Amino acid sequence: MMDGKGSADAPKSSDDVVRVQGVDGFHEGRRVRVSGWHRYTAAALRGDVQPHGTDPPEPPGPWRPEAPRVPAVVSRGHFRPSVSRVVQRIRALVPERPADARIHPLLEFRLVPVAAAAWAGAFLAVRLPGHEARVLGAVLALVSIVLLVLVPVLRRTGSRSGIFVRAVAVPAAAAALVCVGAGTLTAERTAGPIASAISEGRTVTGEFRASTDARAVAADRFSGDSRYITEAVLQQATSDGQRFSAAATVLVIGGSGYSDIQLGDHFAAAGSLQATDPGERSVALLYANGQPEVEAAGGWYGETARIRRTFSAAAAEHAGLTGRDAAGLLPGMVLGDRSTLDDALETAMKNTGLTHITAVSGANCGYLLAFVFLMARAVRLPRGWAAAAGVAALLGFVLVVRPDASVLRAAVMGSLGTIAVLSGRGKLPAALLCLSITVLLAVDPWLSGSYAFILSVLATSGLILLGPRLTELLARRLPWPLAAALAVPMAAQFFCSPVLVLLQPQVPAFSLPANVAVAPVVPLVTVVGMLAAVVAATVPVAAGPFVLISGAGAAWTAGMARFFDGLPGSLVPWPSGVAGVILMVLAAGTGVWLLWRFGPSPESMQSARSASARSASARSAPVRSGPVRPRRHLALAAALLLLPAGAAAVWTQLRPGPAPTGWMAAACDVGQGDGLVVRTAAHRAVVIDAGPDPDSMDNCLKRLQVETVDLFILSHAHLDHYGGAEGVLRGREVNHVAYSTAEADLPEPLRTLLSDSGAELTRMTEGMTSQAGAVEWEVLWPPARGRQASENDASSVILMTVGPTVEPGRDVPEGHGFTMLLTGDIEEDASGALLSRHAWLRDAGVDVLKVPHHGARNGGTGLIEELNPRLALISVGADNEYGHPAAEILEVLQRSGTAVVRTDELGSISLETDGSSLTWDRVDGR
Repeated sequence: MMDGKGSADAPKSSDDVVRVQGVDGFHEGRRVRVSGWHRYTAAALRGDVQPHGTDPPEPPGPWRPEAPRVPAVVSRGHFRPSVSRVVQRIRALVPERPADARIHPLLEFRLVPVAAAAWAGAFLAVRLPGHEARVLGAVLALVSIVLLVLVPVLRRTGSRSGIFVRAVAVPAAAAALVCVGAGTLTAERTAGPIASAISEGRTVTGEFRASTDARAVAADRFSGDSRYITEAVLQQATSDGQRFSAAATVLVIGGSGYSDIQLGDHFAAAGSLQATDPGERSVALLYANGQPEVEAAGGWYGETARIRRTFSAAAAEHAGLTGRDAAGLLPGMVLGDRSTLDDALETAMKNTGLTHITAVSGANCGYLLAFVFLMARAVRLPRGWAAAAGVAALLGFVLVVRPDASVLRAAVMGSLGTIAVLSGRGKLPAALLCLSITVLLAVDPWLSGSYAFILSVLATSGLILLGPRLTELLARRLPWPLAAALAVPMAAQFFCSPVLVLLQPQVPAFSLPANVAVAPVVPLVTVVGMLAAVVAATVPVAAGPFVLISGAGAAWTAGMARFFDGLPGSLVPWPSGVAGVILMVLAAGTGVWLLWRFGPSPESMQSARSASARSASARSAPVRSGPVRPRRHLALAAALLLLPAGAAAVWTQLRPGPAPTGWMAAACDVGQGDGLVVRTAAHRAVVIDAGPDPDSMDNCLKRLQVETVDLFILSHAHLDHYGGAEGVLRGREVNHVAYSTAEADLPEPLRTLLSDSGAELTRMTEGMTSQAGAVEWEVLWPPARGRQASENDASSVILMTVGPTVEPGRDVPEGHGFTMLLTGDIEEDASGALLSRHAWLRDAGVDVLKVPHHGARNGGTGLIEELNPRLALISVGADNEYGHPAAEILEVLQRSGTAVVRTDELGSISLETDGSSLTWDRVDGR
């Protein structure tokens, strides 16, 4: 132990290692500064300054952490003395571990049930009508009040159940607050005539205020026109000659004229409304027609938009020095603006697990808050003023970068953390996370289903629950800075991986080294980049050095992304769907369990008391200093905290959500088989084949809300086309059944099933035509005379003209439809004969071709080459043993420029058209 005068009497071990405690150490009679910056930041956060050269007070209790070891720098014979001194100084600036870096036990989990209840309440409330959500909130509030009244009664009777009652009352109050807020917001958004306009799908002309910047989405698949999407509040609207006020949040989809819309801009647009699914933040979609009339925002919104534009321009201006990748990436890393990011680089970032860096995340808020706070303390501002400066800078930062979910969470958590430090509560990361979750869900309950918010909470939870233990474990074999750098992405990856494989069933093999490689430059790019953005907007001529410094960090990040993406095996395939999630949960859970099982024990991770706590204990009764065993508390808290997020993600993926409201035709994901549905009217459809599984077909028809089947077509008698017939008949009225087969009759079990349904059975042959609603169809194959050599070639080939659903009292626009050629499993020779008998098909072409036989090679390419379809639909099972679809078929489709949609990749698919373009979407919206 060093004395107050700084004497060098600390013993030296045989391997030239000196023990260092506190701020300064001694080596060979010379004072060696361990970490001046660490000493300063620790003093700034504590609000005091340790007298120079003195030892820090010993923590109470029997456990005293061993001081870290710093290897002595000894001058060897082949080193010059001057070089040795330089190396010694550099080595002293980077200690193996900060002197007071102790692992704190996680004891502040009292708010976990509150956050969990708020999350569950928000997730449920946004999926209910406004009045029902408010009633639910009122009931929960009443329950909370009754329980709180019971607490003093139970206390007077000496019952210990009062603790449990109070533990239930507070989370119920939080859930009530969130439910009432969600119900009020939902009711406000759908108040007045806008509700009926949305439900009836009317065309409106409205005045909007943008809630987000416009961002590019996939271009129109057929016209190739650019499309942009922005969330906006509809303030005034005119529909059917009636003008009214509204407050509905609408997702506006428009052409290139919408590309420059920024947060806060006002614009006028017209288009048709379409209701969204329950739980969506926007109550409607508006497909805009023509160009908008935009009025740029003023005030703070206008100023922040100007800062973003000038910074992007400054980054592009210096692209010759920093590189094109850096110029495109820098606005995303600093301001969250990914509009300038190169597509290839964006893919590389995604494949290496660096996507979170291409947009501002919660970590950036922490860097900025810490930087401003420490700089304010450096000029000797009191802690209160320094904290106020940090919070003010954070608010400005959020406005400039746009309030995304992770940014909002980090901003709220950082502000609450500042309050906690000023109030003397100290650093309580778990409690702050729970409090920030509750506050954010009360303000914006739709965050409960946001993947960005879920991933942000999961990553932070990983850092809180696993980060310290993982850092301590890695520090046994690695230098402390490297251990900490590795622990951060590893802890976040453990917790986020089960959700990430839902979004992308692939695992970036080099995510960990890529994140470690870029971690040191991210704070530099954030802080210096924000300075560059402010200077570029105020004194443009002085922005160059700041842009170059931050651009160098962005160039390094881009280089690392491209390097790791170019390595062999950068993406590891992972099972998709539920199986992939379960497998990843098991893998991540096993990793966490191993770390807890073989990592440092909780006793070795007990933290020292803070200075304020020690002084308080000196004035009051002695505090308990025995070892803390938080393992059970940690497991319970982690389960309660992560359960709502996991449930939200799984529910969003697994629930049978309704299909898009404007669907006209759909291909059901029935595995290796066909199951097609064409809408004829509301809740009515023609069904073509049923796949091999009744449950899959029944679930798809439920999502499509089909209650009556006007015609059930069985293209041929193979099990992968008729095996799910019972699912079509289940609880539905089937008016007519038509079939084709090479045999004399249908298989007996199938014929019995169809006969018992009461539907009339008809054998299909060439020339048959019929119509239901706005859908017309004609049978082109098989010929009326002559039996086919195989069951596949006996498949019925049907040309359908699909029009929009005929709604009562609504006019149907002319030409508002598309054609589909349904080919069953017809093979190449029969396809040639079909084209010979109906040569007019070559000139007419088709919009949609159901590729024969699930894309098998024996289906041939004649129909593709002769009909030149706009879209090819392949109904095929994932990982099927037949190798469908064949590479030759896909190559011909690509060469012909035909868009391809596959059920093995996208699940159930819906199709619709507005008369000029044909669009597809996933039936479940994911």
